Order: sequence, then structure tokens, then C-alpha cells
Amino acid sequence: MLKISLNNKSLDRLKPSAKPYFLRDGSLKGFGVKVNPTGTIKFVAEVWHNGRSHRQTLGEYPILSTAEARNQVLAYLTEVKSGQLDRSKRQERSLDSLFIDYTSRRRLKERTVTDYREAIFFYLSDWLQKPVVSITKQMVEERFYKIRDEGINGGKPTHSQATKTMRILSALLNYAIADELIESNPVQVLKLKRVDRSIKKRTNYLPAAKVRELLEKSAQDAHPVSLAVHLMIYSGLRKNEALGLKWDDIQQVEGVSCIIIKDPKNGRPHYVPVTPAIQKVLDRVENKTTFLFPSEQKIDSNFCTVRPTVKRLSKMIQHDFRCHDLRRTFATRASEIGIDYLTIKRLLNHKSNDITAQYIQWHSRENLTAMRDALEKIQY
Repeated sequence: MLKISLNNKSLDRLKPSAKPYFLRDGSLKGFGVKVNPTGTIKFVAEVWHNGRSHRQTLGEYPILSTAEARNQVLAYLTEVKSGQLDRSKRQERSLDSLFIDYTSRRRLKERTVTDYREAIFFYLSDWLQKPVVSITKQMVEERFYKIRDEGINGGKPTHSQATKTMRILSALLNYAIADELIESNPVQVLKLKRVDRSIKKRTNYLPAAKVRELLEKSAQDAHPVSLAVHLMIYSGLRKNEALGLKWDDIQQVEGVSCIIIKDPKNGRPHYVPVTPAIQKVLDRVENKTTFLFPSEQKIDSNFCTVRPTVKRLSKMIQHDFRCHDLRRTFATRASEIGIDYLTIKRLLNHKSNDITAQYIQWHSRENLTAMRDALEKIQY
């Protein structure tokens, strides 16, 4: 910026240019003007503080006089250097803004972000524009009980969603503490008052006889979800892992044909050796798209809606089940036929905190062969 003495007379003499340009006052550091090609002149305050630049446009000349602008600049510089501006901005930070910042800065899976958004934007929709500092213990407590006991936005009362929503909100508010937006987490009131937020673990699974019945009755069913269900039964894969498979996820690894889950829940690639039973399922999948189980609505996307098909299959065998029940079914059957606990854990790709286990490279030829032998023993 060029430096001149900014006053009404000097501003009256300024001429616009083809591009915007700035002029800085020679006596008051941080005071300047921006001259636009249209001829408008706007006062600007700027200051460098705590390692970053702060700038604010104050008003337009001659609606705002130079003397008035100078006083506003002095007030702005004082506000920035005293920390009052940062405190003011922190107090205005909304829950919606915090959510966007939290989910964009952390390395979260797309499904996790969607899961968080569905909970927060539904159960706390009326809080999104509220300043984070305005969320109180009483608000948290009342909303938890409302979701749990009454339901909200037309939804049914749900203990699990009340717990889940407050868990996500607590993570957001801990992030706000780290960002010095607030000093304490109001969700802690639920812990301090010993409010029951435990979620009963599901134990549903299909007995081997029911799995045989399911496999037999759906043997000719070529629906993508039916085929994915068969794959889950024989591999122990999670629903999203199975449905999201691409053809190039099936590769030769150390001479062993494998399904590779490149980005599983625990972040460690999972190798599933292809057994004869799994190969039969793959042989029934007939399409030339990227995905094994392509969406019927979206191009270059996998099938996602499983409920209608799973409901139909449940009715077929007179036994209700969910996709995740098949994982418990797989683990239970593996245990029933005598496969050891550590191998079952590995087949399920469950995360291990054991340091030695983290050193083992499970995609060596010998380990893949051992895993394939174990998978072949899991019959129904």
C-alpha cells in the first residue's frame, strides 16, 4: 500500500483505476482505504496480532467521514489487541459452525460424518444456530430425556438415539473446549447424575439350521442384497464392507485369491481368502459395473437399501434378522466347530491392542492359507 495523509481533502482528490488499490495512512498504523474501479472508497482497519492478520471494512466515504473512520479504527485495533474481538467471536460461534469445523478437520470416514449429521441435525435441529456457549447443563438434560421418553420432531422415543446424540454432542463440545470456546462440557451433567446411558448389546444370530434354510430357499435369488447376504454368511464381512465391494478389490495376494477390504472400520486392510463357497457367490454376481452390488438408482454407486430384501428373507425362514446378526452368526458358528478365538478375531478383523499381534503381517502366504483353511471349515 502507498502511504498518504488520509483526510477528507486527500480522499476527494483520489481517482479510480482499472483495478482496486489500497492507500495507507501515514500517521495511524492500521488505517487505510480501498479505492474500487467504480469510484467507491471504503475505510479499512487492519492489524497483525497473535500470528495472524485481522482486517475489517468499516464504511464508505463520504457517508463515513475520515475523522469518524479514524476513531472506529482505533476502537477496532484496541478490541483486537485486548482479545475482546476473539472473545466476542467465540461467543457467537454456532453449533452448526462447530460441527462443520469438527468434521472437516478430523480424519473421519464419510459414513461416520453422515451418521453424526443425521443425529445432530435431527435431534438437535433447533440448536444448530445457537451459540455454543449458550448450551447449558439443563438444556442437555432436558433434551436427553425428551429424546428418550417422548420422541422429537415426530420421531419415536428412543434410548439408543438419546445416548448416541449426547455422545456426539459431547465430542463436539470437547472440541470446543480445546478451541477455547467454552470452559466445561455441559454433557458431563449426565455422567455426574449417573444417568443410565448404557446401550444393551444385541445378541441376535441365526442358528446353523436357519442359515441352511436361508441358503437353500434363496439359492436362485439374484437380488444384489440377497447375494451380499450370502457373502456375509461365508466371510463375516460387515454390511457396508460387503455392499461396497468393487471388482478390483478381488486380487491375487501371494498367490492366494483374496477379497481386500482396503478401508475397514479399524483402518487396517483386511484380507479375506476366497473359498469355494465364496467363489460360488461371486460367480452368481453378473454385472459389468465397478461394484459387485451396484445401485439401481445411482450411477457408479453401490447398493445401499437392504431393509426390504432382508425383511423378505426373514419372512422366508420365519426368523427376523439384521445384516449385523450375520456377523454374530459367522463368529458363533466358527466357535461351534472349534476354530480358536484368535483366528476368529482375525477373520472378523477386530482391532487388537496387543503389540505382538500388530507386528504380524496377516497377508503373508502362509497366514492367508491358514485363514482360507479356517473359512472352509465354517459350514452350516
